[in-house]
Amino acid sequence: MSEDTEFAVCVKCRKSIEKCECVCPYCGERDKCECALFDAATGG
Repeated sequence: MSEDTEFAVCVKCRKSIEKCECVCPYCGERDKCECALFDAATGG
């Protein structure tokens, strides 16, 4: 496994980012979530 592949794994479900289906616990969105922008987590 390459370094790039290991980096692109969801820490919650351990699936690759392409296969990850986890959603934000605050807003329930996945791709449209804006609760954590850059390094600041707002908490929704």
